[in-house]
Amino acid sequence: MKKSTLSTKRNKKIIFTSIIILFSIFFTMYKKSYNHELENKIYNFMLSKNNRIKAYNQAVSLNNGDSSNTCVYFICEVLRLNNVKINNNICNTTQILDIMKREGFKKERDYKKLKPGNICFTTDESLNKNGIPTHTYIFMGWYKEGQYDYAYICDNQAKDYDNKIYHLRNIKKAMNKNGLIKEPFSFFLYRR
Repeated sequence: MKKSTLSTKRNKKIIFTSIIILFSIFFTMYKKSYNHELENKIYNFMLSKNNRIKAYNQAVSLNNGDSSNTCVYFICEVLRLNNVKINNNICNTTQILDIMKREGFKKERDYKKLKPGNICFTTDESLNKNGIPTHTYIFMGWYKEGQYDYAYICDNQAKDYDNKIYHLRNIKKAMNKNGLIKEPFSFFLYRR
């Protein structure tokens, strides 16, 4: 009788442990699929020229009609249009980074891990990756598969890129565009 009782207890323990492991695997898979849900929504949203123009125009409007220094307004508007609650007065990278950190976004510095719809941040004006980013944009895809310099992005800087919100940018190094320095990539944020 004792062997049977021990065997039953052992079987219950094995079943319980198996259920916990299966639950953990399911939760991890669910969480991973959720991780990319927002990025996929943003990417698909930004594929529409009308959506890009809508977000851009609202960003400019929030900045009193000025398209300069509206990158955070633009990103916030894209997030709002994808059901993320963000106050209309968020206007700088420090503010948006604080909000995204509180909302559970994680930082990644390896640009080779970028996925379409990720929100990217540049270095500071001195090209310091640990400084306050000067710019933020949405990664849309690589120009050439397996090459990690030029990427298609969406941002507020259409006036510097032939009036295109969706345009090509070298993210790997600082570039001079129309007399303005475009700082390189520093990191991107994604949902945990």
